[in-house]
Amino acid sequence: MPGYAMYLRKSRADLEAELRGEGETLAKHEKALLELAKKLGIAEVKQYREIVSGENIAARPRMQALLADVNEGLYDGVLVMEIERLARGDTIDQGVVAQAFKSSGTKIITPLKTYDPDNEFDEEYFEFSLFMSRREYKTIRRRMNAGRTASVKDGNYLLPCPPYGYRKISPEPKVRTLEIVPEQARAVRLIFGMRLEGMGSRAIAAELDRLGVPPMKSRYWESSSVRKILSNPVYAGKIRWNTGRDNQIVCPGRHQAIISEEIFDRVQRLSGSRTAAPVKSGRELMNHYQGLLYCKNCGHPMLRRFDSHTGRSHLLCRQNSCRGRVVGSTMDAVDSLVKEALRLKIRDMENIAIDNHPEAPREDGRLPVAETELKRLEYRRDKVYELFEDGTYRREEFSERLNDVNGRINTCRERLRELAALEEKPCPEPELALSPEQILNAFDSAGAEAVNKLLKTLIKRIDYSKTTPGRSRPADLCIEIEFL
Repeated sequence: MPGYAMYLRKSRADLEAELRGEGETLAKHEKALLELAKKLGIAEVKQYREIVSGENIAARPRMQALLADVNEGLYDGVLVMEIERLARGDTIDQGVVAQAFKSSGTKIITPLKTYDPDNEFDEEYFEFSLFMSRREYKTIRRRMNAGRTASVKDGNYLLPCPPYGYRKISPEPKVRTLEIVPEQARAVRLIFGMRLEGMGSRAIAAELDRLGVPPMKSRYWESSSVRKILSNPVYAGKIRWNTGRDNQIVCPGRHQAIISEEIFDRVQRLSGSRTAAPVKSGRELMNHYQGLLYCKNCGHPMLRRFDSHTGRSHLLCRQNSCRGRVVGSTMDAVDSLVKEALRLKIRDMENIAIDNHPEAPREDGRLPVAETELKRLEYRRDKVYELFEDGTYRREEFSERLNDVNGRINTCRERLRELAALEEKPCPEPELALSPEQILNAFDSAGAEAVNKLLKTLIKRIDYSKTTPGRSRPADLCIEIEFL
């Protein structure tokens, strides 16, 4: 028999109230909801206690578990302090919550009101409450972002992790700044000095490793880490902050600079003058594993290098973290393994094509169209709420238009369920655009770009590993292919 559940979650306002000494929020909410359950004659209640304050459902594991159980029809009702505790984020999250309770017929019980999703007026009030909650949430976010921007302009460092060369400190209330770590600061000055001497980021990383300078987290210095240090104005005593929509501000910080503004500006001019070598518009792709082959040890793409002495191409990982761990191979050796894997895969696909019987034609193209129509209708519903809020619609006109668009949404959702059921039916494996002979011969006869496009029709990713040096293909050369 279905029972009842209780969902407990702290809001940001609750956290602020606890800091003011107003008591533990979840304990107070639990007591109030248990008293409500007793008053309603509900004996047993399963609790879903959220210990994180995520901004969306994806960041709230207990909410995900609750929605899964609601969709299974395990509960007659869910007790919660207020509707906003269920979903206060974007339209998608609120739509997920509303649909879960409506499709399962699960009631939402609050101290002020019980919402029955099968009641037209309760459903309308529920959706209106979520809409107003979302508006309030956006207002709070704007206010918080404005507060953070003002704090940055006041010189505070608000990013969660300190940059290399500093540690975070809070010398007084509402002041968050940085303190120099002397050993790392010496490395930062060394990095800027080497750059002014004309050394590139890869050479600087190698020199730091040779000198035994420890990086922040990893075992070896990476060129990308060096570039981040060289471009970060924090080392010149500044704070850089993203204000949204690709906008940035740079303000004087409270912290002490490690290098002078003059040195930082000289490095920026030096880096800016090193433009990339011009690429000819008709330049031919030479690596047919471009965008496919990755080092299993570090996850970075394997690079092609041509040896003019032997006339052979090699595939290498150039990351410092793989130095001494990952050995390169000739492209011919990798080609041989890929061909072997493709022969097996193509044989399997041919067998599937022979064994499968034709099924009913799929509803190609209709499901995306229906999904787009649902998004359009949900957007129209939001506009109805906005026009009611700003006074354009009277209450009667608002109800009429809301009922109309909700009816269209329900019809569209039903259509989506029908199409989704059709999509789940088995269908024959699509025929290959090329025969097995053509696919394998492409390695020898077609150009790298054609082979690359062909491989990407079958393969999503190839992971490479090899630890034993040698020109021949040793037993530990291994590739792992993830097919589409």
